Amino acid sequence: MKQEMKRVNDSFLGPIERPTLAWIAARLPKAVVPDQLTALGVVGGLITAAGFLLSRWSLTWLWLASAGLVINWFGDSLDGTLARVRRIERPRYGFFIDHTSDLFCQIITFLSLGVSPLAHFGAACLGLITFLLAFVYSLITAHARATMRVTYFYFGPTEIRALLLLGNLLTLAVGVVSLRAWLPPLPGGGAITIHDFFIALLSLAGLTAIGTVAVVDAKALAAEDPPPAPVIHSVHSRTTSDD
Repeated sequence: MKQEMKRVNDSFLGPIERPTLAWIAARLPKAVVPDQLTALGVVGGLITAAGFLLSRWSLTWLWLASAGLVINWFGDSLDGTLARVRRIERPRYGFFIDHTSDLFCQIITFLSLGVSPLAHFGAACLGLITFLLAFVYSLITAHARATMRVTYFYFGPTEIRALLLLGNLLTLAVGVVSLRAWLPPLPGGGAITIHDFFIALLSLAGLTAIGTVAVVDAKALAAEDPPPAPVIHSVHSRTTSDD
């Protein structure tokens, strides 16, 4: 019998986000379906990437990136909620579409952030690697323990978007924040920005969180799936067989 998938989503912003999404989903027109919201989320990801790329020439384009983040959150977070509210879930199809679109949007968001003036490309790639580790580990636990992790220690995609949005607003208000006065510059890469610093800090925390969860899951699986008892053949049985 196939085990039902358990969903772990202990998002820090969840107490605000979940009732808000449920309220919106209950009031959407019947003509709006989850696939349309998923597509809207991908459009939001493309808008975000375009805004970060264009910010190389003017920081004003960060308003476009910020709008893209909101659109991406709306579409990506609401598609599953709408399916559950209307009881029209499609578990396998929804799992595939949701995670494929998430993967695409996060990749282009981090890469475009890395070519913007906000963060060095190496720092953005570090953030992307951490996201990919969490993404792959979530798929591993979905198979091994029938548990799909959306968040790790209260941090997930919604928190990533919220921090990127706050970073955009800070930069629009005061410009790119350099930590030259407190931290040495990168070799051949210029001053470390506040975005670089927080990406590195959160990546370290993320790697620690994933490692901690992996140890806990390994211990639980060892108990749930113990090694089989060895089969012992008696000498009498072997002798009888040889005869």
